[in-house]
Amino acid sequence: MITLTEVSKQFGDVVAVDNVDLSIDTGQIHGVLGRSGAGKSTLLRTVNLLERPDSGRVSVGGTELTTLDRDALRRERSRIGMVFQHFRLLSNRTVAANIGLPLKLHGMDRTKRRIRVAELLDLVGLPDKAQSYPAQLSGGQRQRVAIARALAPGPEVLLSDEATSALDPQTTTEILDLLAGLRTELGLTILLITHELDVVTRICDSASIMANGAITESGSVSSLLASPDSQLGAQAFRLPELSLGGTDPTLEITFSGSAVGDPVLAQLVRKFGWEPSITDASVHTTTEGTVGRLRLRLPAGTATDDATAWLSAQGYGVRLS
Repeated sequence: MITLTEVSKQFGDVVAVDNVDLSIDTGQIHGVLGRSGAGKSTLLRTVNLLERPDSGRVSVGGTELTTLDRDALRRERSRIGMVFQHFRLLSNRTVAANIGLPLKLHGMDRTKRRIRVAELLDLVGLPDKAQSYPAQLSGGQRQRVAIARALAPGPEVLLSDEATSALDPQTTTEILDLLAGLRTELGLTILLITHELDVVTRICDSASIMANGAITESGSVSSLLASPDSQLGAQAFRLPELSLGGTDPTLEITFSGSAVGDPVLAQLVRKFGWEPSITDASVHTTTEGTVGRLRLRLPAGTATDDATAWLSAQGYGVRLS
């Protein structure tokens, strides 16, 4: 549904997006995670050409946007909704008027607009707020209005630029669940930008890590978490640093899929005579299931080659130190 090919964007001497390739399948929720200044928002804005790339190609739904003239691009943008961090609602207009504005700009008559706005308010759980003003709403309610406005023209793609960053944790969870539900109900493809790991692990099917304008890794969330050497996994499983000076070997075992629930520790003891101590563990639940990481401390001199080979053959991720 969304394909970026060798996309670059520079502002003066600053390279905001550096030769990025990215492909997002229809119906996926894809998260781009990175620190402030990594280039995430600029990348997002190249998808609907609010920021036109200096080089590269952008395609949405099979249409290459970077080749279109102004009128054709305007028509294609109606297929791409966008939600912003700070809502960007018009304070002097009611909720209904805010949601109906893009429909009015598209020439829809008043009766059809009223019906469509009512449908959208039901969709985002605010059926009684049509005549309220933004100042009368909570932050979460204002973001629901912003989502409804983005969905008004019936887009196939929804772009979310840090849409939960200004919200408290409970409201963030509610908005994320709303987005996940809308993806299912409307068949949306969602690209979201965030610096919050929990956003990615909660609702994203796939993810990319971005740093210094470049994507440094990309893949399904579960596969990235399950990889012992993944940057996403390193952020998700922030096991405490081991104290310096210890001589005992340590083993980190990452498990997912059918391996979840297996008595791996008992098997290691029984098969290889190990006497391990559990020092740390962490688990994440993704859209594809549970992924966890377990750290064991082994007595000095423990033979590990056969056991680590067996673990790898069983589908576990293994890192020995």
